[in-house]
Amino acid sequence: QHNGLKLLQSRRLLDSSCTTVVVDMLLIISQLARLSASYYPQLQEHVPSIYEDLSTILASSSASARAKACNTIGNMSRHSDFFYQHFARTPRLIPLLIQLCSDHDPACRKFASFAVGNSAFHSPLLYNELTPAIPPLIRLLSDDDEKTRANAAGALGNLVRNSVDLCRVMIENKALEALLRLVQMRIPSSSGARDALLADSSVKIALFSLGNMSVHAPCKATLHAISASAVCETLVQICPADSQVHKYAVRLLQKLQ
Repeated sequence: QHNGLKLLQSRRLLDSSCTTVVVDMLLIISQLARLSASYYPQLQEHVPSIYEDLSTILASSSASARAKACNTIGNMSRHSDFFYQHFARTPRLIPLLIQLCSDHDPACRKFASFAVGNSAFHSPLLYNELTPAIPPLIRLLSDDDEKTRANAAGALGNLVRNSVDLCRVMIENKALEALLRLVQMRIPSSSGARDALLADSSVKIALFSLGNMSVHAPCKATLHAISASAVCETLVQICPADSQVHKYAVRLLQKLQ
């Protein structure tokens, strides 16, 4: 396995002119990173060029390569913040990742928002670099793809998960209103039409992220001002008690008390 990573580095396979080779190599790295954090030091040791290579691929003309690079970064951030400092030291990587949240390709937007979310989950180390991602993430709350909306909602919640530092930026950009609006727009006019609401992962993640935000006083005040409690009370009334939407609505209500 180590020899395979060394071969990847020595032959500069991530720098190949063949998109298929690049995507296949990214798939290997992504799967190793996804499996366990125990592979992180090995990737760092045996593929030291990975950060610059990822930056180059994020700017590729191939949408499939850009999307796979985003997914790889997301998986490299899945288990810990081991790679955060290296991402921060690679000048183009985070700015390019943020740009891809607005890419014309749906898969790029989905995996870019996934990567941003994981890059904010474990610690606030990258919060400063990720601050420009807030406006495009808010726009993605209206994306046609449910998973992309869910990724964006989760990323916004993660950007306040570890500190209060970005609450002001969230409030100024009306992130809380956008998250609440995502939920409100999917509340059916009758309880008999609630299946789509209950199945929509972006609704669940938006509610969970609002719960994360509500622990910070500035965000809590904003949530009171935009009547988040009333929305939660409606959800509690129309959703089964064993559903995640009901549970996350109750969670947010409790935090707003």
